[in-house]
Amino acid sequence: SYEKQNYIGNDKSIKIPSVYRDGTYIGEGDEWKHGSETAEVIITNGRIQSIKLRKLNSRGEEVDYNEWIGKEVNGSIKPDLKAYRIEMARRMVEAQSYDVLPVNGAGISCENWKLAVKRALAGAEM
Repeated sequence: SYEKQNYIGNDKSIKIPSVYRDGTYIGEGDEWKHGSETAEVIITNGRIQSIKLRKLNSRGEEVDYNEWIGKEVNGSIKPDLKAYRIEMARRMVEAQSYDVLPVNGAGISCENWKLAVKRALAGAEM
């Protein structure tokens, strides 16, 4: 039988797994010229409890988010990833899904964070 809470929106083709295994799962997005993105997803009672999104530079080191604030720092302007990563994580926890709208201004990072969470959740599926 059809149970609304087991599907994303009204689309019956996108089924939400009924239960994730509790634990902490790590996923990575695809590497690109500005580094990569990762996600740490914590599952509690079968649901996404929290998500921590990270931006890594091309050397695989986490960036200094105080340089990624959408304003000029050291002569360059970088997207406000400090805020975007928090907003993307909030949207995903609220939706209980990686499939959320990206934040305007950080398209590639947002898509890679979604991919990282998708890959982390694949490890949590029962």
